[in-house]
Amino acid sequence: MNKKDLAELKKHFFPEDDLLVVEKVFSTFIDSEKTQRFRIVRTFAEIPQEEMSVLYTTLEKVLKGTLGKGLIEYPFPNETYEEDQPQNLLWELLQKGLTDEEQMDKFVAHITEKMVYTLPYALFVAQCTYTVFEKNKFGEKNKYDAREFHFLVGAVCPVESRVDGLIYDEDENNIIRKTKFDRVVADAPTDGFLFPTFTGRGPDVNHVMYFTKKPKDPNVSIIEDVLGCQFILSAEEEKETFRAVLDKAVGEELNLNVIASVNEKIQDYAKTFANEPEPPVVSDIFVRDVLLDSGVSQECAEEAQKLYQEATEGNYFMASNLTDSKTTLSSEGITVNISGDPTDRITTREIDGRRFLMISLDNQEVTVNGFQMKIQ
Repeated sequence: MNKKDLAELKKHFFPEDDLLVVEKVFSTFIDSEKTQRFRIVRTFAEIPQEEMSVLYTTLEKVLKGTLGKGLIEYPFPNETYEEDQPQNLLWELLQKGLTDEEQMDKFVAHITEKMVYTLPYALFVAQCTYTVFEKNKFGEKNKYDAREFHFLVGAVCPVESRVDGLIYDEDENNIIRKTKFDRVVADAPTDGFLFPTFTGRGPDVNHVMYFTKKPKDPNVSIIEDVLGCQFILSAEEEKETFRAVLDKAVGEELNLNVIASVNEKIQDYAKTFANEPEPPVVSDIFVRDVLLDSGVSQECAEEAQKLYQEATEGNYFMASNLTDSKTTLSSEGITVNISGDPTDRITTREIDGRRFLMISLDNQEVTVNGFQMKIQ
């Protein structure tokens, strides 16, 4: 599933769209003891407009992540299609349209048993149908040539339990302590999934799309135990692994100029192919060539190529995951953030035996703790 496929689904995912229809919605509440306290399946027509609007907003957020970061596509291992295994559970759920009680029991039991979640949560699963029209060479839809793409989109939302605090009571016309115990379901899901994926404008039942609100800290239990897939590194872990490779291979040659140059070249590469259907990845050969172009010795560049190949096992990291929008310099008790190319603004000096980091200022106005200070 590429950016173009994802964009097509997102474009039609709103209540008034005639092509993408939410047919049924399954809702359940799981308490902190992993007990299902409530469950209901309703058709679109049964749900009040105000509630459906919130549900749409919640489910839509599952599709709003960035591919490779908040949205990661996973292949199902072969064994997951066996009976009562994750892929089979999702497939049966889709085929039976959220109406088979026995199948729903299996699905909920699987979720509650396998998923690690610290809070009570609500789970929403929508059965959707998208009418896919074929297009002619001019990009026009052919209304006589259409097919249906049936899919499930699920969202896991934390439930916050509140009983404390003050409220304004309209009946009493007074501010009093709240006594009613509320469980507020967040409309921003922390995790979610799309099955099957929409690949080449059609279903791919051998893949599932996992959504996480926190790309730096995905819920691995959902990926591995609930969906039955093999976890891959998060965007932040890819960056940390890449840094470790350069640190080990380049060593003392890894100075400010090299760091800035590598970051800039990967950013340029990512921008050049930003509009391609598939996000650009950084190969081992690209790592070697970028380091050579940045002034690193042949020996260190080839060592970095080797270590990167071993670290990724050929599953190369996305270019957008390996760069920083700003340069951060840190030392004990000091942190400085610099936008743009730092090599034009930073130099090091040794004065009277002490080492200094010199930052050039085009503007003499400097803000210190919110106060304007002029450098004389």
